[in-house]
Amino acid sequence: MRPYKDALLITVIILAGIGLWLDARTIIDQAALFLAFQFASLIGAFLAIILLCTTFQGTTQRVLVVLFAAVVWRVSFFPIMVFSGWVATLGEWLVVQVGIIPVVIYPTFLIAMAVLNWGAIVSGGMMFYHHKYIWALPLLIAFTVAVLVSFTAREDLAFLPDDNLVIEQSIPEVQPPLGNPYFEAFRQPEYGLPERVLIFASGAMYDLIPRTPWSTTVKSVLEHEFRNHPKASSKRRVQEHYLAFRAAHHNIRCGNSCQ
Repeated sequence: MRPYKDALLITVIILAGIGLWLDARTIIDQAALFLAFQFASLIGAFLAIILLCTTFQGTTQRVLVVLFAAVVWRVSFFPIMVFSGWVATLGEWLVVQVGIIPVVIYPTFLIAMAVLNWGAIVSGGMMFYHHKYIWALPLLIAFTVAVLVSFTAREDLAFLPDDNLVIEQSIPEVQPPLGNPYFEAFRQPEYGLPERVLIFASGAMYDLIPRTPWSTTVKSVLEHEFRNHPKASSKRRVQEHYLAFRAAHHNIRCGNSCQ
């Protein structure tokens, strides 16, 4: 296991380095951000596959591990991206409160993406291996929610969860947040179950985002994009998150001095 632990440590260092490089960019490029997210999620999934393939024996079982990991990665990519972004907002809030070191966003973001992808796959695999079916219900609920969040429209039925190497839409102008728009929309009759789950999750997370420069800008852009496009696919929501991250990028280094 020592080589595996070393690989985990090296991965964390690499992701932290990529994150610091992204933070230091004056303007963040869409392709760079896209590739960083893909690398973080896929390296987490790959390390999970390596661990499970050393646990399960036999070609058939290992093929099933790879197929299982691919399904989990596809289904969980968008929810994990969103949750990792929220983890990054908590890291920003903590650093701003302490005021000793510069704000960092993407080291936290990318490491969280890798860890969560790793954990999502390993937890399911280990449940089957150790026959700990007491965890089946919570894992099934988590998987179901991830499916509903990731597939809210027909255009979401694609093999890849994210194809935003290039986004044609320009970065939206940042406007002050007006308030949580999600719960009001949740009551509208035109939404199906998957959309309602995504809207509810967005509304619940809205009020948990700290009032710090990068985080507030991300929240504001997502809020106004939702107001402009109240009914949209998960694919569209992924794109909106990229736009929000890029719009907020200039706020990473200014701390509480942001105007």
